[in-house]
Amino acid sequence: MAKKKTEPAFEEKLQRIKAIADRLQREELSLDDSMELFKEADQLIQESRTFLQQASLKVEELINQSTGETRPFQ
Repeated sequence: MAKKKTEPAFEEKLQRIKAIADRLQREELSLDDSMELFKEADQLIQESRTFLQQASLKVEELINQSTGETRPFQ
């Protein structure tokens, strides 16, 4: 049975975003290379934002379960 490719953890994505930002700021890259790095960072940011939104919903659900209330998480 083939193993599924696991998605990098949230912290790993943040580290990669920081590394890309540093590289874009410090290195003289071609426009094509810069665009590829930018696209990669943008994708990682979108994935991280989705992860944080889902985590926020889970926290809200846990709070609601423990208090019996239905209130938005802020």
